[in-house]
Amino acid sequence: MIQGGFSALPEITKNLMIINGIMLLAVVLFPDLYQTVSLYYFSNDAFKPWQIVTHMFTHAGFLHLFFNMFALFMFGGVLERMLGPQRFLAFYLFTGFGGAFLHLLVNVIQVYMISDDVWLSRELISSLDVSISDKRELMAIYLTPMVGASGAVFGILTAFGVLFPNARLMLLFPPIPVKAKIFIPILIVLELFSGIAGQGNIAHFAHLGGALFGYLLLKYWRKNDTF
Repeated sequence: MIQGGFSALPEITKNLMIINGIMLLAVVLFPDLYQTVSLYYFSNDAFKPWQIVTHMFTHAGFLHLFFNMFALFMFGGVLERMLGPQRFLAFYLFTGFGGAFLHLLVNVIQVYMISDDVWLSRELISSLDVSISDKRELMAIYLTPMVGASGAVFGILTAFGVLFPNARLMLLFPPIPVKAKIFIPILIVLELFSGIAGQGNIAHFAHLGGALFGYLLLKYWRKNDTF
């Protein structure tokens, strides 16, 4: 999507990639920082309000960072050139917040369905008369932080699919071209099924939240003829 490599990227996209890279380096050099900037469940003592922002610039490792930044590199510049730098930055942050919102909302629903309460604590979990698997699920929600730019990245992918539906994206496995209007909806549906199935230690609903908020914001802007 971008010709000329990193140097050809527009400024906001380029700076977002740099900030994400710096954050990973900071976490590697200062491991205790990871807990400070990751997004925890709201009743965890480790939760701090600034994590709603900092989590989207924090990654769990190089591969996590690489895949998100590769997507930002491929699609972010195209979207920034179309929306303009200020609107693109607002879009990026809005979709990142949307990802965090849906992730936390789903967690709250899961907690309430098991415990009839939303204010988790170790004491509450240990005192509940529920199955071991339910206690493990509650403890995982309570202790596991969310990190990554994936919510914003899925928002960007969704916007790209809406604005450039007939653009051909090359798959890696198998290496065949697929139109954006086909590939991106399939990707979102797979995320939905993975989230419902609870597959892996991945915040699937954060991805879906970014996609949803990105779609809604883009439709709002287009409806009001603001670009």
